Amino acid sequence: MRQTLAGAARGLYVGAAMRRWFTTAHLTVLALFVAVSAGLVGYQMIYVWPAQRCEQAGAWWDARDHECLTPIPVARFTGRDFSAYKPAPALPRPPTPAR
Repeated sequence: MRQTLAGAARGLYVGAAMRRWFTTAHLTVLALFVAVSAGLVGYQMIYVWPAQRCEQAGAWWDARDHECLTPIPVARFTGRDFSAYKPAPALPRPPTPAR
């Protein structure tokens, strides 16, 4: 009796069905991973990278309004010249009583 190739193959895998490589669980985990990764990259693009660029440029980052602001010296508003300003020396500390 001659056995066909299909019959021989069927004999090797009796009762074992062909399984899918990607099951629903695998696809769910993969979709969740892609969604979380995209969310993290989006967060970096919207919040972190602009703040880093702003601070590297020497400006101030306003986290509430997401703005990069340039500090303005007070002398521009008041018109005073602060180059000759010298702070007063600190007062000496009073002596501590001996114990």
